[in-house]
Amino acid sequence: MSLETAEENTKIRRKYLDALEQENYHLLPGKVYVKGFLKNYAGFLGLDADELVSQYADSSSAPEREDDRAGDKLTKIEKTPKTSYFKIALGLTAVVAAIYIAVPALTGLYEGAGKPGPGSIDNKNISGNKSPVENTPTPGQGERNTGQGTESPVQKGVNLTLNITDDTCWMYVEIDGSPAYQGTVLSGQVKEFKGAERVYIRLGNAGVVDVEYNGQKLGVLGERGKVVNKEFTASQG
Repeated sequence: MSLETAEENTKIRRKYLDALEQENYHLLPGKVYVKGFLKNYAGFLGLDADELVSQYADSSSAPEREDDRAGDKLTKIEKTPKTSYFKIALGLTAVVAAIYIAVPALTGLYEGAGKPGPGSIDNKNISGNKSPVENTPTPGQGERNTGQGTESPVQKGVNLTLNITDDTCWMYVEIDGSPAYQGTVLSGQVKEFKGAERVYIRLGNAGVVDVEYNGQKLGVLGERGKVVNKEFTASQG
């Protein structure tokens, strides 16, 4: 495989790939980039990324800086915390329920202030001029939602979830024509991408990635170790 082909697939500049091949690590911007490039390159080639990084760490005599130790964060993704969203939604529901209960009660107190109490005489009723007005339901009122189920909300745009079920997978992602992510994702991690019109993905190990598109579970897009390119558009939904 030529370095040009590797450059096109990994989006790592050819001179950096050549430096990795020759172990000329001093030609790269820093140790954090060496580790990130090693992991991405290894994922594309189907090699053991952790083993290569470990060999590099053992062969490097320079002390590891704090920003180098943070380099692993370039290829890791954590699941979006949902607990806080649930608490906020629960709190808003409680507020709406309290308003729903309180408003009719307050309205009844206000309207009852001008009504005659028990034993009082309503002169209008005695004279026969007016009779009490009954609440007549508006035509069609109470007929809504009869026999109709609740439809699920339609998701707009492109909502893509990539779940790494086993091993690791190098991936490259474009959102609406612009690069959005490139790196190696580990087993058990989840990547979520949202686009207005289009999301394009390239998976280096398609058989370990469960794909969900706009709430629809598609499963894996190919076999283990197989490189798969796939484009998802808003018009598909």
